[in-house]
Amino acid sequence: MSDAATRLSAALADRYRIERELGQGGMATVYLAHDLKHDRKVAIKVLHPDLAAALGAQRFLSEIKTTAALQHPHILPLHDSGEADGLLFYVMPYVEGESLRDRLNREKPLPIEDAEGIAREVADALDYAHRHGVIHRDIKPENILLHDRRALVADFGIALAVQSAGGERMTQTGLSLGTPHYMSPEQAMGEKQIDARSDVYALGAVLYEMLTGDPPFTGSTVQAIVAKVMSAEPEPVTMLRKNTPEPVAYAVHRALEKLPADRFGTAAEFAAALSAPPQHGSAAAGRRGAPQAADRRTMLRLPAIIALAAVAVAAVAFAAYERNAAGRAAGDDAVLRFTLEPPPGVDPVVFRQSQLNVALSPDGKVLVFAALGGDGTQRLYARRMDALNARPLSGTEGGEQPFFSPDGQSVAFWVAGRLLQVGLAGGTPQRIADLPNMTGATWTKRGIIVASVDNRLVWFRANDAAKQHTAPLDAASQEDLQYYPVALPDGDHIVYASWAGGGLETVHLAVLSLSSGKVHRTATPGLGAVGMLDGMLVYGTSGAELVAAPFDTKAEALAGPGRPVLTDVAQGNRGVELAALSHTGTLVYATGTGQSALVLADSAGETPLVPGAREYSFPRYSPDGQRLAVSISTGATRDVWLYDFATKGLRRLTSGGTVNERPEWTPDGTRVLFRSDRGPRSAIWWQPVDASAPPSALQADPRAAYYEGIISSDGRTLVYQVDTSTADLYYRALRGDTTPHAAVSDPAQDFEARLSPDGHWLAYQTDQSGTMQVVVQAFPGPGPRIPISTDGGTEPVWSRDGRRLFYRGSGQFVVVTVSTTPSFHVVSRANFMADRYVSAPAPHANYDVSPDGKRLLVLKGDTQRLVVVHDWWSEVRRRAMGDTTR
Repeated sequence: MSDAATRLSAALADRYRIERELGQGGMATVYLAHDLKHDRKVAIKVLHPDLAAALGAQRFLSEIKTTAALQHPHILPLHDSGEADGLLFYVMPYVEGESLRDRLNREKPLPIEDAEGIAREVADALDYAHRHGVIHRDIKPENILLHDRRALVADFGIALAVQSAGGERMTQTGLSLGTPHYMSPEQAMGEKQIDARSDVYALGAVLYEMLTGDPPFTGSTVQAIVAKVMSAEPEPVTMLRKNTPEPVAYAVHRALEKLPADRFGTAAEFAAALSAPPQHGSAAAGRRGAPQAADRRTMLRLPAIIALAAVAVAAVAFAAYERNAAGRAAGDDAVLRFTLEPPPGVDPVVFRQSQLNVALSPDGKVLVFAALGGDGTQRLYARRMDALNARPLSGTEGGEQPFFSPDGQSVAFWVAGRLLQVGLAGGTPQRIADLPNMTGATWTKRGIIVASVDNRLVWFRANDAAKQHTAPLDAASQEDLQYYPVALPDGDHIVYASWAGGGLETVHLAVLSLSSGKVHRTATPGLGAVGMLDGMLVYGTSGAELVAAPFDTKAEALAGPGRPVLTDVAQGNRGVELAALSHTGTLVYATGTGQSALVLADSAGETPLVPGAREYSFPRYSPDGQRLAVSISTGATRDVWLYDFATKGLRRLTSGGTVNERPEWTPDGTRVLFRSDRGPRSAIWWQPVDASAPPSALQADPRAAYYEGIISSDGRTLVYQVDTSTADLYYRALRGDTTPHAAVSDPAQDFEARLSPDGHWLAYQTDQSGTMQVVVQAFPGPGPRIPISTDGGTEPVWSRDGRRLFYRGSGQFVVVTVSTTPSFHVVSRANFMADRYVSAPAPHANYDVSPDGKRLLVLKGDTQRLVVVHDWWSEVRRRAMGDTTR
């Protein structure tokens, strides 16, 4: 005998006689023994030393007593347990039969009736254990014994002890409970909280194997199997075993859902579903259930379809589309639309002015959005679809860019350099990660968060943000910006907006694979994905519309033409459509013209400055205060226009290129600087306001991009932003020696440089502290950074006398009074007025201070509506097939 068997035999000689070894597993060695007191055969399991050390003897033996109380006809009972010569053991009846693994090795697949009967008995045992607080965590054929035509579930002896006594220590030692072929995605991800639905998944995998002869996912290595568990979908049971009853197939595939919330809530529900007809009228059942007769006819046609090589990929992508349609009842295509009214005193203008500030729970039942309350504070609000009103989520003050966890029970959001998580009931938010800035994020069913940080996609586990990965840039397309990631249903692929050094016309859909870490920029123009329904990718375009097209995740490209499915969708920062789509086909989107009015405002009220409403941005007073330079969007183009207060005339200044924006005046008022996308890279141009000369490049380089520039009050110096790997501020003389010099060059993001009227101080926003703040430093330096904002700040603008500096804070315009004697310091700080106005669509101040310094020139957005569409998928189906009559 082995050393362990010899030690065990000697230590238990007065109680058991060890006869021989029966086998070994990953957790224990099993011995056949004779119970001397009761004169019966027993099986003694001895935990491997490393597992025993991880659990600890005293705690293991204390917790395993609970298992002894499990008395059920389909649970193998526990006779005894203890410690012998340093070995932890427990004793079970010796079953004269075989394990399910033995039978599968000899006979597979099993008769359908036998497979269903075994699954029912195991489900009955699991339901009993779950109701007594015990999760097995390692359901597999080896742990299901067959004795006298009934199933017995073994190894509950380890489960509770590991769950209660040693789960954390096991993780630290590298041990894990579970077998890759039957391990649920949350187990494979190492989640600490595992519930009954993990056992339901494992039983679904065992039943799948009994029916087909193989587990749902196989591979040559553990890593390969786990990768498929995370991202792949199992082959339909009815494709491998056509005689499988529809309820059984439905139960198997629902049990194998990646997301726990999509599985059966209990093992009893799983057992009941084995014979109960699935509810194919629901969208969820239509996708999860076994194919109906119409589906099978579709499958029989597939070989002929695939033979048409030119359309093979598109046919496969549309197969899921057709199966979903067949699974719906005839009356299921009635679309329900309604608008959501904000609570009293809540201003929904933030839907448009900020980025992706609306989120839907995966089941489409809860909407979360950011808005300004009556107190002028921005926070998140939650609205259940069956409720009359939205309610504020406590602890989310200043929050924006919400997105749901995969189970729909909590919401992540960004505020002041931190990514936080809060339950739908509100409460104290929990920190997920420190992110200096964020432009969209998504949370995959595998528990991985993908966010756009510093213009690049990064991803990390929600429970381990310290280990972050950064996506590469697609060098072939000269990709330089990655925004607005959206997770696809497979949990591995992320679709995002990829920019290539220009305006909206350079934005294409791109795909990141989390398993490979590679990116692929597609040939499809698009401003970002909204979601995916049964093989159809829904994405936004520059024409303020949503388009649907079949998408092949393996090829990482569209598998057919896209068709418009929704128009009049409001766009936010960088053109992204403000819309959210649930897994169940519910859509929420903001609608409106995107236009705004130019008004003068202070805490006492508003006064219209320019008649009419247009798609304005970046208004700037001329030095004499008699004119206004402002960007206006018309269709897909944006140009700088001039407004004369005396004549009330508006005329276009720029033409050429697609985007001409962010105007700034020269000190003498004769020219206007602007950022333009004409040429190979973004550059700073300028143009005489009297059109006496054509526009010319002021700061341009085919190797670098420049996004904003200003000229000092003496007209001698240009300060500009260089789009390096971060964002740096430089300056150079306009005449003579024009060698550039760094004003601010560090690893932080530095934007929106504004020189004080006397030219001695440079205000700008930076995320050097971990949050975006406004600071001031001596120009051209040297000198320290002097904090101006205290709780986040953007878009600094000086008053003309240089004594005050304005910026945007959390729901407020803030004014800071400063003094330069004997040195620069903050004298006072106060809220100037509530910020209910359109914020910058790109880094550059989107307001100005009136020449007298008493009011602010701001953009007041038009009324936005938030529209909910239930069962939108049926409408997408019609429109994707070319039917636009309804």
